[in-house]
Amino acid sequence: MIIDVLHKFFPNLADLRMREIRIDKFQRRVSCVLSYPNVDELSASLRQQITDVVRTQIPKGYFCSVRFVDDQFGVNSFLKNLFELINKRYPIYSNIGKNSTEVQVEGRRIDVTFNVSAVTKKNMELSDFCANLQEYYAEYTCYEVNFDVREQVESPVVDVSEQEKLVQLAVNRELLRPSRYFSVSGKRMMFGKAFESLPMYISDLRNPMDNCTVCGTVSQKKCRQAKNNPLLQICSFTLTDATGGTIPCVLFVRLAITDVELIMSETGRGEAEARTLSQKRALANDKKMKDILWLSDSMTVAAHGKAVFGQNGQLELHVYDLCSCVVAPISPDKDFRKEPAESYLLIKPEPFAEFRQINFVSQGSDKSVLTGRECVVLHVNATGLSNPIEDKLFALCAVKLVNGHMTERLFSYINPERDISSDKRLHSCGVENDKLIFYPTLTEVVSDLFKFVHGCALIGVDLSQIIALLDYYAAPMNYRFANECIAQTELLGQLFENSLFNGYPNCAKLEDVAKKCKVPCENVVFCRETATTVARCISVLCSNSK
Repeated sequence: MIIDVLHKFFPNLADLRMREIRIDKFQRRVSCVLSYPNVDELSASLRQQITDVVRTQIPKGYFCSVRFVDDQFGVNSFLKNLFELINKRYPIYSNIGKNSTEVQVEGRRIDVTFNVSAVTKKNMELSDFCANLQEYYAEYTCYEVNFDVREQVESPVVDVSEQEKLVQLAVNRELLRPSRYFSVSGKRMMFGKAFESLPMYISDLRNPMDNCTVCGTVSQKKCRQAKNNPLLQICSFTLTDATGGTIPCVLFVRLAITDVELIMSETGRGEAEARTLSQKRALANDKKMKDILWLSDSMTVAAHGKAVFGQNGQLELHVYDLCSCVVAPISPDKDFRKEPAESYLLIKPEPFAEFRQINFVSQGSDKSVLTGRECVVLHVNATGLSNPIEDKLFALCAVKLVNGHMTERLFSYINPERDISSDKRLHSCGVENDKLIFYPTLTEVVSDLFKFVHGCALIGVDLSQIIALLDYYAAPMNYRFANECIAQTELLGQLFENSLFNGYPNCAKLEDVAKKCKVPCENVVFCRETATTVARCISVLCSNSK
């Protein structure tokens, strides 16, 4: 084995492991992935020496690439790796479930305990399941991985109310799922095979999909030859549809081998037959290259392939089949002028008792810059706000003010539809990652939020980014948040200048503003607390205006 040879040449690198070997016989290529606890500890020269040793073990005529990765695991990453292995190699045990598996990581030691039924425990013992896993991970990672099986004495109590809530959310999710497609005609195949699926709106493509079709106008087209494979052409371009949605696309075009001697050695044919086959392949390659050149910016195409997360964390489409086409225009009702729903679907606002500060000796006028206006303080908790696909909300709160006085509040935790347990702010918001699944997704609550803020000016921080994210999820339902936006810091400063307060604090620091207004400020991270505190401060300032 290659790893044994490496340990012989580099006895000080006992923690080096061979993670993966992939062989492409058609391209005559071998790809190796090596792991080490901390790759940065290996100098560039040492990594090159390791690579050279690996290449000596590869058959002649094959190109070999070597990549190094860190051998680091946390509880979640190891669980994911473990159950991918079980589902692939031991599908009979795929019903064990992550929730009934305990994992402890301490230093370079990982202890795993499977909590299973008595029958499953006996089967696992008879099949040496744990021993096989331990043997696998001894070669896969330098962690000391130990496995144990424990019989579940009592079945976990099922919370019927939570189960009912999950069913209801699943129904709502299906009802709110957008099903919008473009109509195309005049197809001309360029690459791959013919496909009949209708292209979906790019804005509806929010998660990885094994099979999807989109259409639009080509832009930023670039073509290049793969560095290590002269027979592979990589064509990248951006596709933009009529709704304004965009997605980067990558098309891999493989050219056939035309070298006569290689064809003879691979197929066993004589020289005359090999030359004929070479000529046919050359003509096919010329056609592919002409199609690549024919694909150009401003051309309208339909692309079918696999949507995956790229290196930058954004969705991109790996194109398998591509055709030029004519896309019918979208119907005129897609102008984002849809009126709010008649009633709230999932989350309803709670009435808010008006907050008034009565500790001041002198009370001012009720007339302020917000008199005669309806405003909403909108705060969110999110993993980020720069990428609508990668960044996720996990809580939102909106507090309505009429004439500067609080009237009602809309709050909900949000199911981010992915694991965000690594986000440090999650714990400060009073909810655990595994509980977020019991709350609605942003797609499901965006209609209620749109109804709540309709016709109101929005007050908050980073509103342009928040609205861009909300619009991404609102677009499939023909909603668009076109509200006036008021910067929270500037509004507070304006209210302080027009109030009876002597001087005013740093309006960018909520705790300073709350202290000046004598308003309780318990949490400066959780959106429910921050939005309520800001609304109370605004109410105090409006009640004490000059």
